[in-house]
Amino acid sequence: MEERLYISKLIQSDLAVSSEKASIVFDRIQNNLKNSTFTIIDFSGIKSLTTAFLNVAIGELYRYEKKETLNQYIIIDVNTLSKLQFNKVKLVMDNSRAKYNPDLKKKIDEVALHGETD
Repeated sequence: MEERLYISKLIQSDLAVSSEKASIVFDRIQNNLKNSTFTIIDFSGIKSLTTAFLNVAIGELYRYEKKETLNQYIIIDVNTLSKLQFNKVKLVMDNSRAKYNPDLKKKIDEVALHGETD
C-alpha cells in the first residue's frame, strides 16, 4: 500500500511549527511503517516549517527505525518544498542520522573525551 501524506491536511494548518502537530505526523508515519505502507510526504501548502517540527515529525523516526527501512518506505516529495524548507529537512535528517547512529555517536564521544584519535 501507499499513502501520500499531505502534512497541511493532517495537521489542519499551513504552519508546521509545533512539536504537538509534529507528533501527529510522527504517529501516522510510524503506523504506516508498522503496516509496511509506503509513505510519500507532501509539504504542499505549508508556509512555515521549523526544525522543531521536523525533529519530532521526521528526525525521531531514526531513533526507532533503521535508516535503510526509512529509505525504503518513506519518500519526501522535494517538489513540494521551497529551497529553505528543503535545507531544513536535509539538516534535520543529517543530524538525526548522526545522533542515532551508535558507531558515530561512540566516535564523537571518544573525541569529546580524549581529543582526536587519528
